[in-house]
Amino acid sequence: MFIKIDLKTTTQNYPRKFPINLKDIRAAVNDCYLGLGTPYQPILADSFVSLGDNQFPEIPAEAEITIKLHPEKKDNPQYILSKPKLVCCKVKNVGRVFNDHDLIAKDYWNSIFDCDSEHIYCAPEGTLYISPDKKDRCSITTRKKFHDSFVAYSIMFSLIIDHKDNFKRRYYFILDPVMKIRSRD
Repeated sequence: MFIKIDLKTTTQNYPRKFPINLKDIRAAVNDCYLGLGTPYQPILADSFVSLGDNQFPEIPAEAEITIKLHPEKKDNPQYILSKPKLVCCKVKNVGRVFNDHDLIAKDYWNSIFDCDSEHIYCAPEGTLYISPDKKDRCSITTRKKFHDSFVAYSIMFSLIIDHKDNFKRRYYFILDPVMKIRSRD
């Protein structure tokens, strides 16, 4: 299984695949205390996702970002029992310029991203949430001009994992990289 992130601009397409090691996830969940694995306290998936040379480029202006989970035919069914779910994507501004303000600017995200979608929500504490559409994709588009920002984004997904004693449970995982978004060429 892999997470696919597509970054489409007017001139280029940057597809990136990040493989998820289902065998190691199952072994870790069965043999370790990694956390609750709930939506409230998901298990950090960074150790199970290979970023490798697929580091994501800076996100330019007028770009569409789409994130989707892709199960593969070669995935061993003993490691995953049900269709994996993309739960949501979160974006937080981690830049000093934004966070050194005394208050969170209203409509801040709408100056960077096109937030006019029923699948995009800005929480009062400044986190931008993107839920999957009917095609199980999280998508958002950058504006033509905006202030450069450093953002941390999270991809939350869930899997039903079969334990050694035939106990099955849905676990939630989160991947948390950081990237820069910029409006200049």
